[in-house]
Amino acid sequence: MPRFPILDICARLDGHVHQQKLLIEYCRDFTEWHALLSKAETEGMAPLLRKHLREAEAPYPVSVRRSLNVLYEHHKHKAQIRLALLKEVIEILRSSGLRPILIKGAALAYTLYYDPALRPMRDIDLLLDKSEVDHAQALLRESGFTQSPLPIPKDHHHLPSLYKIIDGVEICVELHRDLYPDCQPHCPKVYFEKLYSSGININLDDILATTFNHEETIHYIYQHGLRAPLTYEPYKLINVADIISFIEKYGRELNWEEIKMNYPILNKAIPLLHYVSPWNPDRLPERLEVTKSRIHLEPKAYRGWPNKRLKEFKDEKRNMFYMLRVTFMPSKWWLGVYYGANTFMGRIWCMLSKHSFHVLWWAKLYYSLSKMRES
Repeated sequence: MPRFPILDICARLDGHVHQQKLLIEYCRDFTEWHALLSKAETEGMAPLLRKHLREAEAPYPVSVRRSLNVLYEHHKHKAQIRLALLKEVIEILRSSGLRPILIKGAALAYTLYYDPALRPMRDIDLLLDKSEVDHAQALLRESGFTQSPLPIPKDHHHLPSLYKIIDGVEICVELHRDLYPDCQPHCPKVYFEKLYSSGININLDDILATTFNHEETIHYIYQHGLRAPLTYEPYKLINVADIISFIEKYGRELNWEEIKMNYPILNKAIPLLHYVSPWNPDRLPERLEVTKSRIHLEPKAYRGWPNKRLKEFKDEKRNMFYMLRVTFMPSKWWLGVYYGANTFMGRIWCMLSKHSFHVLWWAKLYYSLSKMRES
């Protein structure tokens, strides 16, 4: 599915003058509204698209306005049910002495986004200590949650999904024993006690929940959203919106020296989000150096192997040379976002070393898995 600049620049919570001017310009003479709506919903962006089109007073068809209103009401209804269920889950776990940490969209919807309907999500994610997570799963099953029958490896970073159907809406809960799958060379280690003790409390109506502090939050939403640990998954625009919005809201409170020291790739990658949705200069932290040009670094996601399997290349009638090129020579923007390679020589070195070794690591993993299946 193609990229739409209209959708890209809406990947943020709050608009600004330059962004709104671009949005109005992009909407003029635009005709692919049906495809745009489909893409927006797939990317988790329909409520934000509606918000920005309305605020910018951009020209768009009445039929699109109606469709976006329907989608917004749908997400608003789900958000209300999700909040009630989230409060129930936290109370069940805490009453048994467990310590859940709210992560991903469920945390951002009630901290960063002033309207939870603006932040669609697939499920509610909670991190628990490895010694507590099985007990937590059992407690929720006993309280009426149904466990998904889909098999998950015993050492997977989260347990099988749990779900409840309320008012015809299925809400899923995933309990995590870790933040990342143990299947990638550069996934950072997770120390639950450190994350919990340094966490902050947020108010969910009348109960308190714990989530990460700001430095840990920006690192995790970057790692989860843009450095997806499984097969170089393409980023979703809602994840870009999370990062841009978080930086513009909390960036001047962040400890950038700590971020630069502990998460150097993150420090190099964040400025490149300007090429998706231009930063608001009035909200940028002084430490963040942002390139102003949008010409040279089109925000192209990774499209090589193993993100696309060999069969997909064959189905598209692509030859081996094309597959090798997109696999070992990704876009400049993606190399910067994923590896922190922002210079010409840095990108060359990255393709020859880090990225090549990473692809070979995946090849070794898939070979091992195929041998296991054969045996």
